Amino acid sequence: MTYEQYWYGDPWMVRAYAQAYLLKRKVENENAWIQGAYVAHAFGTVLGSMFGKKKEEYLKKPLDLFQKTEAEKQAEVREEKRKLITWLNGMKRLTKQKTDMGSG
Repeated sequence: MTYEQYWYGDPWMVRAYAQAYLLKRKVENENAWIQGAYVAHAFGTVLGSMFGKKKEEYLKKPLDLFQKTEAEKQAEVREEKRKLITWLNGMKRLTKQKTDMGSG
């Protein structure tokens, strides 16, 4: 905001600039929080891999910061069910192969 805008402009402009400044600070704060969440997860992954019994993996996709629609939630549940069924069928095949080898 310039000197002329402050002293000779619309008085409501000062409030608009103040609100814009606060909104900008809020966005910066949220971005810093998100970055901190990623850093914390990265440290947890590294330390978990170093001192844990199994190797930890870093995030495969970005953190979801927005609310999902009901359709998106249902699609995600269907995809997870499909993955589970595929995995269980694979385990079933392996078990059957091992059983067939042992009896043969």
